Amino acid sequence: MIRHLVHITVLFSLASCATMDKDECRVADWYVIGYEDGAKGHSLSYLGNHRKACASHGIAPDSELYEQGRLAGLNEYCTRQNGFELGKSGSKFNPVCLPPLTKVFKQAWQDGREVYDAKSKLLASERRLKQQQKLVDTLYQQLKDSEARLISDGISSKQRRALLVEVKELNDELDIAEIKLTEFQDRVTYERNNLEEVEERYRY
Repeated sequence: MIRHLVHITVLFSLASCATMDKDECRVADWYVIGYEDGAKGHSLSYLGNHRKACASHGIAPDSELYEQGRLAGLNEYCTRQNGFELGKSGSKFNPVCLPPLTKVFKQAWQDGREVYDAKSKLLASERRLKQQQKLVDTLYQQLKDSEARLISDGISSKQRRALLVEVKELNDELDIAEIKLTEFQDRVTYERNNLEEVEERYRY
C-alpha cells in the first residue's frame, strides 16, 4: 500500500512539473508556444522544459519554429512600459531582450526599480515608526501604573522609595523613546516626500 502511494506521489510530482501533456505535444503549434513563452520573458533554454515534457510521449518540438515565435513574443515583453512595471514590482532584471529593445527596456526597468526602492524604504520606515509608537505607548502605560501605585494607600516607605526610582527610570526611558519617535516620524515624512518625487519623475 505504501509503495503504491509513493508511486502515485512520484507520478503526480512529475505531472505537475510537466509543461505540456501528450495531447498538447501532439497538436502543438510551436510558433504560438514560442510566442507565448517570449511574451512571458522566457529564454530559449525554456524550450528544454517542453522538450522534456514531450519526450516522454515520443514527440520532439520544432525548435526553429519555437525560436521564431519566441523572438516575436519578446517584442511584446521587451516594451518600455513592461520594463517599468517589472522594475516597479521588484522583479529582478531579466536579460532576454535583444537590440535595439535592450537599452530602452533596461532603462525603464531601472526607473521602475527606483520607484520600488523608494516605496520599500517608506514601508520600512513606517514599520519602525509603528514599533516605536508601540514602545512609547507601553512605557507611558507602565509609568501611569507606577504613579498610581505610588500614591495609593497601604504601601511601605521601602516600596514607595522603590517606586520613586522606577518612576524616574520610566520617565527617562520615555523621554528617549519619544525623541526616537520624533526621528522616525521625520524619517517617514522624508521617505514619503521622496517617493512622491520619484513617482512624479517617472510617469510611464
